Amino acid sequence: MAEQLKILVTGASSGIGRAAAIELAQRGHTVFAAARRLTALEKLAESHRGIVAVPLDVTDEKSVETACARVDSASQGAGIDVLVNAAGFALTGPIETLTTQEVKRQFDTNVFGLLAVTRAVLPGMRRRRTGRIVNISSIVGRTSFPAMGVYGATKYALEALSDSLRMELAPLGIKVVLIEPGFVATDIVDASSRERDDGAVSSGNVDGYRRLIEGAERFLEKQMKQAMPASALARTIADAAEARRPRTRYVTPVSAKGLVALFTRLPDRLADAAKRRAIAG
Repeated sequence: MAEQLKILVTGASSGIGRAAAIELAQRGHTVFAAARRLTALEKLAESHRGIVAVPLDVTDEKSVETACARVDSASQGAGIDVLVNAAGFALTGPIETLTTQEVKRQFDTNVFGLLAVTRAVLPGMRRRRTGRIVNISSIVGRTSFPAMGVYGATKYALEALSDSLRMELAPLGIKVVLIEPGFVATDIVDASSRERDDGAVSSGNVDGYRRLIEGAERFLEKQMKQAMPASALARTIADAAEARRPRTRYVTPVSAKGLVALFTRLPDRLADAAKRRAIAG
């Protein structure tokens, strides 16, 4: 077994974060599972040895500070070896139809929240001259799709931040890894609905967008039916956390590699046409 690590996983109450926390704990690591939903975290900790529940709202600086202090205390000042940034949700819909508040909430969680947690753990890693940051991106951080522009924008931002961090932190002994999955079988669509403004305009009721939103819903439903299980992605995350020399990027599954290669190499007009046909079904 790999060396026992102390690992902080955000977004651990459900989806990818929860699966990663379980996989890492089963491999013998101490996992600080962090999220807003404390009840879900406590149940997770009760059912899996090696998991410690940590309340955390990544969009609240005080919560980030308190959570990191709790982790530091629990680790007896040793800090954490690996941070897995898995907190996030996917806001979908045509860009014009999304409210400013919804867009801000998307960036607050997926970008600024991730930055807040990362910057909170870096001083300890920097002092020890060792550590690892594992960021959960997406193939939509490499190529955009209709009705996923705002979500994709947060992942494009994460890609740029991770690339810069990787270069900035390498001389300090800290590695930065990007995980770029295709569609993963989680409640990401339901999570998106929970984050929508109650008074938001329905995309389907905005003139000109009905066919797009209906097609996007069919496309997402189809992709989720054949999506990779979160447990499979969790194994990739755990491998990246444990590897002595991790890759800078892990694109998974294999089919996702083909999509990224295809859409990033095709001329824009051809790529656009292919994506629109896919959405139209």
